[in-house]
Amino acid sequence: MTTPEITNVRRRNNEELDIINQLPGAVLSQIISSLSIDEAVRSSVLSKQWKPLWKQTSCLDFDGRRMVNPLSQLNNSLPKSMSFDPIKVSQYAEAYDEIVNQVLHLHLGDLISCRFRHFRQHLCAGDVEKWVEFVIMKKGLSSLNLECDQLIQDVHHIYLDTSPDGEIEFKPRIFSNLYSLELTNYTLNIETPFAFESCEKLRILKLKKIVMEDATINGILDKCLCLEKFSLTKSSGFKKLNIMNSSLKYLKLKLLMLSELNVFVLNLQVVMLNSLICPPEGLRISTPNIDSFYYIYNALFQTSQSHQLNQSVLKAQDIFENCSDLLGSRTMNIFQNLLLLSIDLDLNNIREALSLSFILKSCVHLKNLEITIPDDKSNDGSHDCSLPFPNSTFWERKGVYYNCINYKLEYATIKGFKGKEQEVKFVKHIITNANRVKKITIICDSVIVDEAKDLLSILRTSPYLSIILELKKELVDIAGVQDVVAAQE
Repeated sequence: MTTPEITNVRRRNNEELDIINQLPGAVLSQIISSLSIDEAVRSSVLSKQWKPLWKQTSCLDFDGRRMVNPLSQLNNSLPKSMSFDPIKVSQYAEAYDEIVNQVLHLHLGDLISCRFRHFRQHLCAGDVEKWVEFVIMKKGLSSLNLECDQLIQDVHHIYLDTSPDGEIEFKPRIFSNLYSLELTNYTLNIETPFAFESCEKLRILKLKKIVMEDATINGILDKCLCLEKFSLTKSSGFKKLNIMNSSLKYLKLKLLMLSELNVFVLNLQVVMLNSLICPPEGLRISTPNIDSFYYIYNALFQTSQSHQLNQSVLKAQDIFENCSDLLGSRTMNIFQNLLLLSIDLDLNNIREALSLSFILKSCVHLKNLEITIPDDKSNDGSHDCSLPFPNSTFWERKGVYYNCINYKLEYATIKGFKGKEQEVKFVKHIITNANRVKKITIICDSVIVDEAKDLLSILRTSPYLSIILELKKELVDIAGVQDVVAAQE
């Protein structure tokens, strides 16, 4: 028996569907394009108007874990120490291949973007290369995302773990019409750079968990003359990385082990480095026009990887010392035009604080400063140094002037604040010297320490300043002066 409540629900659903159906076809196609392929195909049952829409979508997403439901359910239920039944995995791979081929040949018109999250079995059969050639040559594709899904998870997985049997071979010049390309979990051979010949249209390249030799990665970069955004993550097999692409504006390097890193890019604007293992003397970065610089120090990566070669993950001080004229070994200071500086740095370590002090003197335009104090138990203070004056007066010594803090800085964030002496005095220096700072955010680890609260009573130089004390995701705006500013206005 149908109740009035059920009738009302059905009526509302029909009304909502009618409203959607009244949208222009171009808008409906855009909605379909945002769905994965299995969701897009299922939408065809909604109405006659929706039935052909998925065939005209401009974006296709073939995600093997979502398309083959039994595999998705099986993967989520298995513990990491167990592996899949090879026969079942083979069956799922065949089903995936069949679905992809049917959809591609029923699809009408061109594609803007396409993603294949496929199984490793498809590499052996050459299916991936076949799909890539079809969507690029037949569908006018401009954005391609390829990921070889690693179904069997290893409990001993480490950051740089990539399987060598995931080798893929691309035809020469196959990527020449792409605007964006992303590859994940592959082994690239020495012939791969030929696939990037005539890639004048390629602007975005992201490589993750890729195994390749020096000649392969550097050969790829040499071919991508117009590249604007490059990301390289958790990849291995190479030791020397040369980045000299004149059009590059954004660079991200994460969890890499190198012997040399050479970056010579005149117009590079954003640099994001995350836990690099590289000898400091092998670090050569000459990029005078950077406006945003990020560096993250991952202590877990330090523990899991560096012991293998008896090397350490670079710290912010290593980059400061070797990419500026701090040690007198460089003629260029890459930090001189920074607007944003975001780093993991221990303010309690005098050597690290000393390197920061030097960079702040150079950053005459800095507006946004973010410092995360890492909780690195392996730091035994061996990188500390002695000064000709008491350490306690480091941020209070006379004759020290930071133009960016006094006249340019607008936002400052200190994460991992524990209330130690040098942390307190650094924040105090900003409060009492920054004329234009608008907000200082102090994020404490576990509890808001008394030292952080004491900073609220310090006389401020900037009339616009508000100090935010934050604990995890709870925000406490304690020291706002907005009312005073509003009254003045």
